[in-house]
Parts: sequence; structure tokens; C-alpha cells
Amino acid sequence: MNILDRIVTDNQGRKLRLLEPTSLSSAPNDFQLSRTSRPFRRYFSLVANSLIMVFLVQAFSAQLIGILDGEPLYVIGCSFVTFPCIGFLIFLHRPKLIEVRLLTSHESGMYAHPIPEGGSIQTPNPTKMSRFLVRDDSIIDTPPSFWIWVIFAICLCISFVIAIIEIIGGDLGLILSLVMALPMTLILFSIPVYAWWASSTSWIGLPTRLRDAESWLIAGMAAGIPAILINSWLTPALVPSSWSSDTEMFIVSTFSAPIGEEIFKFLAVLCFISSIKGPKTGFQVGFTVGLGFAIAENFGYLLMSYGEGGFTGLFLTSLIRGIGSIPGHAVWTSFSGAALGWWISNPENKAKIIFIMKNLSSKSMDIIEGIGIDVDMDGDVSGFDGKEYTMLTALEEAKKPSDVTNWTVSEDNSEKISTSLIGNNPMWWILPENYSNKSVMFSGNDSEVVNSEHKLKIIPPKSIILGLLIAIAGHSLWNGSSFILWEIGIIIGLSEDVIVLLTLLLIIFLVILVLFVSSLLMRGVSTISDISN
Repeated sequence: MNILDRIVTDNQGRKLRLLEPTSLSSAPNDFQLSRTSRPFRRYFSLVANSLIMVFLVQAFSAQLIGILDGEPLYVIGCSFVTFPCIGFLIFLHRPKLIEVRLLTSHESGMYAHPIPEGGSIQTPNPTKMSRFLVRDDSIIDTPPSFWIWVIFAICLCISFVIAIIEIIGGDLGLILSLVMALPMTLILFSIPVYAWWASSTSWIGLPTRLRDAESWLIAGMAAGIPAILINSWLTPALVPSSWSSDTEMFIVSTFSAPIGEEIFKFLAVLCFISSIKGPKTGFQVGFTVGLGFAIAENFGYLLMSYGEGGFTGLFLTSLIRGIGSIPGHAVWTSFSGAALGWWISNPENKAKIIFIMKNLSSKSMDIIEGIGIDVDMDGDVSGFDGKEYTMLTALEEAKKPSDVTNWTVSEDNSEKISTSLIGNNPMWWILPENYSNKSVMFSGNDSEVVNSEHKLKIIPPKSIILGLLIAIAGHSLWNGSSFILWEIGIIIGLSEDVIVLLTLLLIIFLVILVLFVSSLLMRGVSTISDISN
């Protein structure tokens, strides 16, 4: 850097040579950072992450199947997709650090402060400067869910019109269908997920860091890898070759998929156990993980539907999955997630988790330092040198109150607060204005929630096993009931047209059932708290 860059002129005309820039320090505990709300930017981020994960899940699953089947060329070919996808994903989720320069009035301060890139910041009064790096911990700011649903409805109407033109329009209809297929697929596979995400955020009212929510979504998508292995390789390999393909499809859809998918989605939720404070956040993590799994699955189904039935198939699949399958995945997993939240809210159970994680950490350090890497940088490779972590210490740590974090979302140029939730011990909470259920008031120092507006609601179970069984049963009902109805119809001699009509009515019933359950469940979750008694 040129030395002239360090010479400035103060307000009295004197030339001064500046010192080196102020060193970085820790941010104040009460520091708050504001940013401009860009709700639709979250949507494009969701689409980008989803597309990368869709290709990664499919390619990596194919790689694993190639390894199991002993096909090295297949494995090598898929690696040309997996490694770029992993690179893009790491790039998109690199830590977002913000440098903050804070100047405060001080009698012994300076009128000019050097900055690393050259030059200085000058002030009319003497000031002291602090510099610190903070991580972007901004919360999710989605548009009002109503408008996202409106966009989804408009896109469905457009796809319906294109389907009609495709049928009656000849070559022109075919060209229009081919041109619009990819953009409409990209919109229809992602918009309903974004709408359900916004709806659950509005209903539950838990402010959530964007980076946390995106991690939950990605974990849900990643859960598709073992699910594909089970459904596409393991289960077909176990089914006797003498059985028909229809029987194999029934077993995969009704038993293999619900059991495997819900177990691995629950394991994805379990990865974020440190973020779960109680049943409410457990529900939130489970719901988001379920949405992540659904969006990865949705893209493939829409492409398949368009390939088999053109825009008619795309329209029908988007409608059914947008209002039925997508919330179904989210709701079923939220049962097991909330049950995990109930379990972890018990200090003794939380202590067990802390104890296991601490011991795994120390044992991992022993292993890594055993191969010659100084992990703790203490000058030797003797392994973990700290004090032995006991169960009693873990229990004491589990009983400590969680760190209080303040989030505030407000209108631009307005003092009015739209949403406010103070950490894990809220004094009050007011839902958004577009929420019809008025206000839910916390009673202050306990976990009692006053809400007399609705009597009918679903409270998630406190048993993890029961929560997981409910998730599997709901998933199995959605997948297998159509197969069972079809077989029963054939056995009793119904015509194919009658069976198709009954199947359509069954799908409508299942969609209504999922929507009804999700409504009651969100209503029930909104009346509970993560605060331990």
C-alpha cells in the first residue's frame, strides 16, 4: 500500500499520518444488525438449492447402486455430476460474514480512523473505532403465504390452459407445451413448498435463522439417498422373482417407502437435536425436513408426469402433490420431530445427549491425534487432555437456561412491530395481522399458553416410537390405499371406469384428510411451548 494512503487532512488543515487499522474484536453482546427484507430472494435461493440437491441425490444414489452392482464405469460417470453439485452446494452455503465498523464518541479518540482497504473514515468529533466480524444470522422473511398460494393457483390455471391447447392445438399446442414444460415444472415443483413453508412459519410463529432452515431442508433432501437405495435396490432384491411387478410396486409403496423414508427423515431431524429446545421447535424442524424431502421427490414426479401425460399429467400431479403429498411429507415427519422435542425437553434426556456428544468428541480427538494430528494445538498428540466429562456435569449443563436470543421483524420506516419473540422465555407473542385467530398470550414465567379460540386441535404425542408409528401409518395410508382400492374393485367385478372414479374420489378424500390433520396439528402446536416446567 502506498504510504500516501495513510496521510489525511483533519478539520483544522493539519496533515496526519494514520496508524494501522484497528484490530478485530468480539462484537458486543447487545449488538443488533438490520437488513433489508427480500422475501422473494428466499424463493430463488430455495430453487437453486433444491435443483442442486435433486441432481446430487439422484446421481449419488446411482453411484451407490453402481458400487453395489459392481459397475465401475457407471460409478465414474455419475461422479461427473456429484462432485460439481457438492462444490456448488458448498459455495452457496459458505459462511456469510459481515464486517461491522462501530464509531463511538470519546474525548480521547481520533478524528480519522484507517481502514484496511486504504484511506480512512473521518468524523467531526473525536471517536473510538471498533471492528468485528459477525455471521449473518438473519431470520426467514417469506412473503405473506396468501400471495404465494395465489401465485401457485395462477400457475395451475396457466398449466391447465396449456394442457387444453396441447390437446386441441395440433403442432402449435405441441410447440407451446415443449417451450413451457421446463419453466412451469421449475415453478410448480417449488412454489407449493415455499407456500407451505411460509404458512407454517406464520402459524407457528417461531423466528428461525435462514441458515438453520436451509440446513433442515437440505437434510430432508439428503434423506432421499438412503430412501432411493431401499426402494430401488434393496426391496426389489428381497422380493421373490416369482411375484408380479404389481405386487412388488405395492410392497414398495405401502411398506418399504413409508418405513424407510420416515425413519431416515427422523434421522435427519435427529442431526439437529442441538437446535431442538422442545416440541415446538421439534415440530418445526420435522416439518421443514419433510418439506425438503418432498421437494426433492416432487421434481422427479413432475418430470415423469409430463413425460407420460404432457401438460395434463403435469397439471394433475402438481395439484395433488402441491396440496396433498407435500404437506403430507411435512406433517408426518413433524409428528416424530415434535415427539423428539418432547423427549429432549426433559433435562435428564438432554443430559444423556450432551454426555454422549461430549464423549464422542473426546474419543474422536483421541483417534485423530493418534494418527499424528494436533487437534487441540497443545503441542503434543496425546489425545484429549481435558477434565473427564461426567453424567453429573451433563445434567447440570442440561438444567441451565438456554441462551436468550432476540429477534425483531418490523415494517420499513415504521415503529410498529409485526412479529416479536424473545428467545425461549417469551413474555408475549402476537401473531401476524393476517392470522385470523387473534392473539395468543404467554403467561410470563411459566409455559401456560392461553388460547380459548379453538377447542379442536391435535397435540403431538410425547413418545418417539408413537410419533414415528403415526408418521409411517399416515404415509402408508397415502401410498397404499389406491392400490388396495384398485385390487378390491377388480375382485368384486367393478368396471375400470368405476374404479378410476372411486380412486379419484379417494385421492380427494386423502387430500382433504391431510389438510385437516395439518390444520389441527398446527393449531395444537401453536398452543404449546418449549419452556420446561
